Amino acid sequence: MTAAAPRGETILLTGPPLAGKTSTAVWWAERRARRTSPLDWDQLQKTLFGPRLNQDPDQISNQYRFAAKIAAATAEMITETGDDCVIAGARVPASADDPPEWVGVWDDLDQLDPITVVLLPSLETRLARRRADPGRLPGGLFPYSEEQVRRSHGWAWNAWSAHPRASVLDTSAMNPDEVVQAVESIVAKLSC
Repeated sequence: MTAAAPRGETILLTGPPLAGKTSTAVWWAERRARRTSPLDWDQLQKTLFGPRLNQDPDQISNQYRFAAKIAAATAEMITETGDDCVIAGARVPASADDPPEWVGVWDDLDQLDPITVVLLPSLETRLARRRADPGRLPGGLFPYSEEQVRRSHGWAWNAWSAHPRASVLDTSAMNPDEVVQAVESIVAKLSC
């Protein structure tokens, strides 16, 4: 009888919009020595339900809740094989001030005890990225208004630093290779 492969790690790569979560997840997964599958929460929602055009906010919340369940279930299947899974998605630590639609969205993922890495570039860096990427401007594929970017910067991203399997990383002055190296170092340090 052969022993089961050790379980892989689930890694949540989070941060505000335009932090570089998806790009970093894909870049890192492609270059890691360890097999790693990237998942993107926004892309799951879009694949499952199509564009978010003219939808009721409650409907969008339900779609993202379902996409989070799919992401967690997929991560569980991947990590059972011994491979790692990195999920890119915006998630602020739970707090008493959360809007009702946020409560419990990531409960299934929490059961996997993920390592959480918060990419937190400065507001100025994120605004510059928005201006430089036509897909983030009005009419683009994933548009964000300047107000949305500013508002999301005020969310409690730094609260992750109080979690034992989480780290907050200021990526403002880093190039993609440096971000990937830093993420790899954090994950190695926080692995079980």
